[in-house]
Amino acid sequence: MLRLLLGSFSVSLALAAQPMAPDPIAAPLRDLKWGQLNFLHTTDTHGWLAGHLQEPSYAADWGDYVSFAIRMREKANAQGVDLLVVDTGDRVEGNGLYDSSEPKGVYISEILRQQQVDLITAGNHELYKRNTSEAEYFTTIVNFHGNYLASNIDILHPVTNDLVPLAPRFKKFTTENQGIRIVAFGFLFDFTKNDNNTVVCPVEQTIKEDWFQDAIRDPDVDLFLVTGHVPVHSQEYKAIFKEIRSVRWDTPIQFFGGHYHIRDFARYDSRAYGLASGRFMETIGFMSVDGLSTKKRQTPALSTPSFQRRYIDNNLFSFLHHTELDRESFHTDLGQNVSWLIHESRSALRLDEVHGCSPRDLWMSRVKYPSEENIYTWLETQVLPDYLKDESRVGQPALAIVNTGAMRFDIFKGPFTQDTTFIVSPFTSGFRYLKDVPYEKAKLVLEVLNKQPQIFIDSARQSDFTWSLAPPERSVYNTDVTIDNGKLLRHSQLIDQAAALSDAGSRPKLQPGYTTTDDGGADGDDTIHSPIPFYRMPNCIQARVSLNASSAPDRVDLVYIDFIESYVALAAKFADLDVDFSRDSDVYMPSMTLTNLILNWVKDNWSCDK
Repeated sequence: MLRLLLGSFSVSLALAAQPMAPDPIAAPLRDLKWGQLNFLHTTDTHGWLAGHLQEPSYAADWGDYVSFAIRMREKANAQGVDLLVVDTGDRVEGNGLYDSSEPKGVYISEILRQQQVDLITAGNHELYKRNTSEAEYFTTIVNFHGNYLASNIDILHPVTNDLVPLAPRFKKFTTENQGIRIVAFGFLFDFTKNDNNTVVCPVEQTIKEDWFQDAIRDPDVDLFLVTGHVPVHSQEYKAIFKEIRSVRWDTPIQFFGGHYHIRDFARYDSRAYGLASGRFMETIGFMSVDGLSTKKRQTPALSTPSFQRRYIDNNLFSFLHHTELDRESFHTDLGQNVSWLIHESRSALRLDEVHGCSPRDLWMSRVKYPSEENIYTWLETQVLPDYLKDESRVGQPALAIVNTGAMRFDIFKGPFTQDTTFIVSPFTSGFRYLKDVPYEKAKLVLEVLNKQPQIFIDSARQSDFTWSLAPPERSVYNTDVTIDNGKLLRHSQLIDQAAALSDAGSRPKLQPGYTTTDDGGADGDDTIHSPIPFYRMPNCIQARVSLNASSAPDRVDLVYIDFIESYVALAAKFADLDVDFSRDSDVYMPSMTLTNLILNWVKDNWSCDK
């Protein structure tokens, strides 16, 4: 049915592909710098294939991206250069288009496969659950046959039960126009929380294996291409870089990464760079490499290739500018059909159904915690105290711990829809508890969880701890910063740059957005924005259930999200709680997830009548 829909419909679209999407806002733009080899890159899309229906800067959908990639390939071919499309994982969990179907992901694979992706890898979210990794093996890898790489992931074959590579370890190919000989890999960071039907081999162990050693010794290689769901500033990519450089001191290397949900650019040396392209279909990363020596084109041995990056805001204003096309000539039949398929899928899932209306914006990191407009304050003081109550423990005071990473996106003032439910909290995590533990010790658990650097000496374990508890982008920031990504760029500098790019020389009103500073400087964003504050949030928050602010009972129930049980157990030891979680813990509010708890609260408390 899905394929029939795709082949049978074409829609006439104006500025926004999805009917509810806002029109993009004109803004000063930086141009792309093309090279011999060019890339479009997505990562951590987490099901946001409909784009952002409440944010004009990121309102293009996957169909628009399909059209953009087609038009960019046409532009590359006209110049006699090459363009490759790359995706580095975490395509699942985080949006109603993926999470609200039963089973999950029924619609998304058909939408994804319409994009011609030249290299694709798995993220950690593809491996958390057995059914997700098996769907990856039987569907996604088949849809992108020959282009899906898994250098360090094995899977227990669902039929034979043999441990086999999830996908090919690497591939060698030659680009069509420039004849660039590329050896490509596809890695996942040293992930340990996957289901036991998959095995993730540590990167430093993988790169010592014979197949990798043979691949990096191939004499007929013009560029090594390392793709993967790995932060570009990470020990894993540093190890791969060093290993390649130990045998190929001058061969250019291009890395593509992800996982931290940020725009980032890493310089390893003058011939090796890495790009990470944000999250949630907010960013289409563009990368170009020029000055490569190929079989067709010899360059002097001592010449240094140039690497250029650009973070493209995912909206049609940017797409039209970079393809040099207008509204009538930009869209392709395939792209429009994909947009229609997204619309039909969203309709089938009733993602626009309104459950309530938020009276204000609630932010994850744009405002301080605690504060009235902070989403964690709302969760801590209203949602959890009101609705986290087990029938078997009525009236029993409790301290409830939720990690901040359980919340994935802001809530905007206005309709809270079925889609919003999964955007805000897509996970299936439920609650567990220890009953009747000493209050004075129970309240220390939160303090331990939020001061974990004092507990863990090994930096790798510190990172893993933060990744598991806080939102991924929190791993980058140790203190409050004044913009979304990187270091402070003064507002006056942003205005001056905008004026320089404005045709009239006037100083336009800038829209809030990414103002990235990375290893390449402060000019990577294609769109010049005004800065957004970023405030550091704790790893976890704690709500008081059936317990007022002034009371201090002798004993309480210690309730927590089940996903973080291992960390709560560790913190409990430091709080001197004499408990055995395998023996003493139990399910709290059976069959209730945080997602459904939030939804129930919204239905009962946020009316749309005002």
